[in-house]
Amino acid sequence: MNKVVLTCIGLLWAMLTMAQSSSNFSLQEAQTYATEHAYSVQTNVLEYEKSKKVLMENIARGLPQVFASANWTKNINLQSFVVSGENGDLQKLTIGTPYTANGIISAEQLIFDGSYIIAVLGSEVLKDNALNEVEKSSIDIKEQVANAYHLVLVSERTLQIVKDNLAFITTNYNESKRMFEVGFMEEQDVDQLELIKSNLENQIDYLEKQNNIAYMLLKFNMGIDVEQTITLTDDIEKLMLFSEDGNAILNENFSVSQHIDYRILETQERGQSLNLKNEKVAFLPKLKFNYFYGHNMFSSSAKIWSGVENLDYAGNIQQYIGLNLTVPIITGGSRVARVQQAKINLDQISIYKEQLNDNLKLQYATAKAEYSFALNSYNIQLKNTSLAKKIRDTSSKKFTEGIISSLEFTQAENQYQEALKSAIDAANNVLDKKVKLEKILGKYNN
Repeated sequence: MNKVVLTCIGLLWAMLTMAQSSSNFSLQEAQTYATEHAYSVQTNVLEYEKSKKVLMENIARGLPQVFASANWTKNINLQSFVVSGENGDLQKLTIGTPYTANGIISAEQLIFDGSYIIAVLGSEVLKDNALNEVEKSSIDIKEQVANAYHLVLVSERTLQIVKDNLAFITTNYNESKRMFEVGFMEEQDVDQLELIKSNLENQIDYLEKQNNIAYMLLKFNMGIDVEQTITLTDDIEKLMLFSEDGNAILNENFSVSQHIDYRILETQERGQSLNLKNEKVAFLPKLKFNYFYGHNMFSSSAKIWSGVENLDYAGNIQQYIGLNLTVPIITGGSRVARVQQAKINLDQISIYKEQLNDNLKLQYATAKAEYSFALNSYNIQLKNTSLAKKIRDTSSKKFTEGIISSLEFTQAENQYQEALKSAIDAANNVLDKKVKLEKILGKYNN
């Protein structure tokens, strides 16, 4: 009994540990989780599964088709005729039996139909396109998760910075209040610090709500219940390690063919090319093989299927094989018009490919330039923050010593807070621009 209890406790502990570990996510783990659980990805995966069934359906059209049917009929009123006999007497003749039945087996096999071949190939293209859409949704959700992950980290860091500032200001406020009480500081200076302190407290309340919303957005993108608690294991410093050598990604080669949008358009071009072929093969004949077997039976007994002894007449058997050939001769020019339309559609896709090719090159150049600028801005903001902190700390010391006024100290404090905010915004911006550049380089491809 004790072993059973210990085993159960062990299993419960393992489940608890697994549940806890599953709620901890690095950025990469969050992206991986989202590619399996995000709503958009799940929808496209089901669409891909449906495309495979369409392929199976089209293949089945070219396989042998066998059908069987049976019929049992009770003739409530039999048809009668009146005829004249040899001596002129009228005689009533009844046609049929009270019960009839028949059994039929038929089969057909497609021998040649150009449209069938195109349909199978088209289903393959449909499946490939659905698979591309799965990959595209996976790529998009990785980008969305990365941006949401960054937003959470930035909101948490901003909140922590404001709390640290509040603690710093509170210390200065308390010290100034004591100095005012003994006559070494003016009341206006104390009020100025109290005003800063009040604003920071209000800002903290707002940032806490924003942080909660950022978490909900991240969980929504990942496909997690927004009420579930998760923990992020990466921090801004870990994600910003690349900044020292952030130019490495700027030197990577870009290939249009790696981009998912270009590959989707290539698949669509294949599909439209098959559509053109399908319209052309419509001019070709279609050939089918047919087989038919039918047996009709007649009886005055309802037990018509029970045996030959219950049959008034064993009935007749019909059986044949044949070939069905269909040849289009005159279609009023409609088929020619459809071929021409398909050709125009194919030409349009070729133009779209050229346009997308140039557009992706433009997107890459833009993403590269924006990332480079964001990286430089981040490094500058780090230096500015360090200088602003140095000025703030010096001003704080001078303020407590009565060398400068509260207004000058407030200006230094506000300057430091603005520098901190700019540095955090710059960090978030460079992370998001890096994600955008990685996406267009194909680093999120499956």
